[in-house]
Amino acid sequence: MVAGAAWLRLRRRMSWLSLFVVFSVASSGYLSAAAVGSGIAANHLRDAGPPPWVALTVIVLLANATGLVLGLAAVRMFRQDDMPFPTLRPAIDLMASLSREREVSARPLWWSALVSGAVAVLASVVTGDGTAHLPGTPAFLGLALSPMLLGVGALAGTRSAVWMLVGTVCSAVVWGRRDPHASYTQHLSDGPVLAVGIGIIVGYSVATLVRSVRVMRRGPAAPHVTGDRRTGAVLAALLVTSAAALCWHYGAGRGLGVAALISVTTLLFALFFIRVGAETGLAPLSPAIFLGIILLRLIGLPVSDAIILSTAVAGAAMAALYYTYAIRVADTAVSARPASGLVLSTQALGGWLGAVVGLALMAVLLRSGLVGKPEFPAPLARAFDFVATAYSLDSSQAQQVGPPLAAALPAGFLLTFAPISPSALGLGLLLPPETVLVMSLGGAAAWLVGRRAPHLKETVGTVASGLVIGEGIVSAAVVAARAFG
Repeated sequence: MVAGAAWLRLRRRMSWLSLFVVFSVASSGYLSAAAVGSGIAANHLRDAGPPPWVALTVIVLLANATGLVLGLAAVRMFRQDDMPFPTLRPAIDLMASLSREREVSARPLWWSALVSGAVAVLASVVTGDGTAHLPGTPAFLGLALSPMLLGVGALAGTRSAVWMLVGTVCSAVVWGRRDPHASYTQHLSDGPVLAVGIGIIVGYSVATLVRSVRVMRRGPAAPHVTGDRRTGAVLAALLVTSAAALCWHYGAGRGLGVAALISVTTLLFALFFIRVGAETGLAPLSPAIFLGIILLRLIGLPVSDAIILSTAVAGAAMAALYYTYAIRVADTAVSARPASGLVLSTQALGGWLGAVVGLALMAVLLRSGLVGKPEFPAPLARAFDFVATAYSLDSSQAQQVGPPLAAALPAGFLLTFAPISPSALGLGLLLPPETVLVMSLGGAAAWLVGRRAPHLKETVGTVASGLVIGEGIVSAAVVAARAFG
């Protein structure tokens, strides 16, 4: 987005609307092929042979289209909710500052971004993984040196930070009792931990869906809900197309079973990401893919197929999430709000560009031989392969998934009606403790400033946005340098 803003400045076309177009295209393209790219790398590390690029392109584009349609439906269901959308605040502040539509000074934003970038660079140089560990404590009890996470925690709010901390304490207790020396991937792939964390959030998402539909039918939001039949028809057509392709590849019996599972998980993961992204600012991509791989392996799919299809499902859910993000940003327009057609077209364009560029980049990386080497270690790809090979119908791990998942789904549903945050609780179970600890510190700092100096509440939000922007720019530069350097 910063690069796009610089280009607009050179062309003297800087405005809030032009920045929105840049944001919408960039955000939808950011992760459109990232999940599948990790799946391609995982299969490459298994020596599965060259991937079918044409088929992969079709899968990514179909997943992105399905996600956009789910996003359209989700916006109608959740638009009346007042949620913080923590990771959108930095983008909104940056757009307002660059277009000079910000009502207050932007100096705290730029100074905090500068400090955040400097700390991120220093952390990457001083530490190998960007984490500080205390002597004599288990390896998982570190502290991520991340100004971005500190800012996200402050923007997410105290309530989310507290319940995320509760979840990570529970996860750390289980981790310590089972194997304190296990890696994060080994711990997360443990059946009960993964199933309970995701089950709580999915149950909460379903409960919120039920409440939203009921409110829409009786409340003021109902007259604004238009085009439901058209959206439903397009979604049905996309699912039928996917089912036909799967039946052609696997045969009618297995193909219909795989299509049914993929359809259900796509819907649930879309709800999962939208709710968690809106409340905490983080969408746990890896845990969702882990669960998808496990479920597809348990119905008998080969390892390579389970990895690719699970990453495609996660990609569709991410497309739904980023469409709701674009709508949320559009709602903050100071002057004329972007038309719905502009939002949809820019999201679709970004997803298409992201798929083409992402898959082309993966082809270049595979040809270069860097994937799996120290220059490009591909940790997510190794994690996906680890999970996929650990689970099968006759494995002992398979028996660990069903009971906790069956218990966590209704628990998450019921916790929705309690004075807690089920999404934050589940996310705390799934994320590394060093990540949650820093976010909790950010939430605590925001609470303390709000209690002691309420007049600085707006400044805290601006500074937190700068922390996210600064490290975000540095992280993007580091990734690019490692990929092409």
